Amino acid sequence: MSNEKDQDKKEYNFGEIKEFNLQEIEEEVLNESIYLDVFAGSDVRFKENIAPLKDAMNGVLSLNTYTYDYKTEEFPENDFSAANQIGVMAQDVERVFPQAVKTDSKGMKHVNYSMLTPILLEAVKDLHEKLEDQQKIIEELKNK
Repeated sequence: MSNEKDQDKKEYNFGEIKEFNLQEIEEEVLNESIYLDVFAGSDVRFKENIAPLKDAMNGVLSLNTYTYDYKTEEFPENDFSAANQIGVMAQDVERVFPQAVKTDSKGMKHVNYSMLTPILLEAVKDLHEKLEDQQKIIEELKNK
């Protein structure tokens, strides 16, 4: 049984999996609120040259996070939000995870924030492994 909110939802199918920037989506769906679930092709059958991510923790630790405001008046064509933001600087990310940064035709850099998720997952696993090692040492010291 669907509720009233579900009945008001409109589904837009762009016909294929492809990369869209927000301006392209806005041109496709004018005057609508857009809520996106983003799925990336992640099936192992799509992939080759698979290798574990190494040293994620050091890369993550080298990144800084910031609060900032977009220069909305200087870049009106980007239709940036006027709200205060939280994020990273693309140049910083590019130094340690170049795959997560794209440079557009104007030379401006953009971060693929969804690509940071598996990096953070690996860093958490690294941290957990270190925590387990420390816990073993503590237990050994207690038993002496």
